[in-house]
Amino acid sequence: MSRSLTRLQAVLLGVAFLFGLGLAGTGLYAVGNRHWLWSDTFPVRVGFPQIHGVEVGTRVRVQGIEAGEVEAIEPPAAPGGNVTLHLRLAGSLRSLIRSDATAQIVGEGMIGGKVVEINPGTSSATPIEENGLLASKPSAELTDILGQVNNALADIREGQGTVGKLLKDPEAYGQLIAALQQSKDTLESFKQDADALKRLPVVRNYVEDPEALLVRPNCECNRQCFAEGDLFEPGRAVLTADGRRRLDELAPWLAGLKHKGSEIVVVAYADPQGPNANLAKAITRQQSDAVCAYLKGHHAVQKMGWFSSRKVAALGLGTAPSPVQEKENLPPARVEVLVFVPQG
Repeated sequence: MSRSLTRLQAVLLGVAFLFGLGLAGTGLYAVGNRHWLWSDTFPVRVGFPQIHGVEVGTRVRVQGIEAGEVEAIEPPAAPGGNVTLHLRLAGSLRSLIRSDATAQIVGEGMIGGKVVEINPGTSSATPIEENGLLASKPSAELTDILGQVNNALADIREGQGTVGKLLKDPEAYGQLIAALQQSKDTLESFKQDADALKRLPVVRNYVEDPEALLVRPNCECNRQCFAEGDLFEPGRAVLTADGRRRLDELAPWLAGLKHKGSEIVVVAYADPQGPNANLAKAITRQQSDAVCAYLKGHHAVQKMGWFSSRKVAALGLGTAPSPVQEKENLPPARVEVLVFVPQG
């Protein structure tokens, strides 16, 4: 069985309902305006020749921090004057914004809305006063930038500026082409000088030139080839027991090629399908060094007699191809021992 409310209870219930409705409305208003009615805030002003679509409620940021909003827009007192924006900022930022602070209207993305961005100024300046006037910085609008680009292109078409004059003046264009050709000739001369330098007796011992070591049309080339696994564990540069045995078996062949002027080149290659070209280059160089050291240390392949010797060079080419066109189907990861004997 229900019991009706007394007059006093009905009045109290109505007051409570209205109070709650008022609180809800106040909350919605405060959220819509992005600040609470009774929060600590302070006003500042800034003037712009153009406000580029800024409206009441436009957000204000300080160093990217949400700081407040545009509270009011004051038109200029006379034609051509500044439009004054009245900003209301969070009180917690009062000491951050200094008297030399500046404000700028910026866009959010290509088609986003506008934001007033405040640069707080320097720490040596005093905090800005209540309702103080900030200095403004011009806003870079996309349409302005496109206009500047169009103006620059128009100047070029009309032959103005350095690029425009170059396009319109055949003599200047010819001089530019001549200068570029001279630069090319100079670089080619440098390359020729560098190649000649590599061939000097002192320098060539310290410069790895695969073409000079492997391409010798005036020499007979004698070659023995080993797959990487014949001498080393894959990816390593320490000779295995089987690898040392194979080099021991190679020694008589090298001894039979001790002709005057002969040279030995040990060149190592890595599989071109390997994942790391720089690592392959280092490993193949170490592998060729290991083979040279073993042949010289255990079989004296460099000695030609009591007082003469021949050159034994190590070369690691990594994943790079041989400068000599190959006719045989060789293992991609391999070590070649070459003996070059001069002819004629």
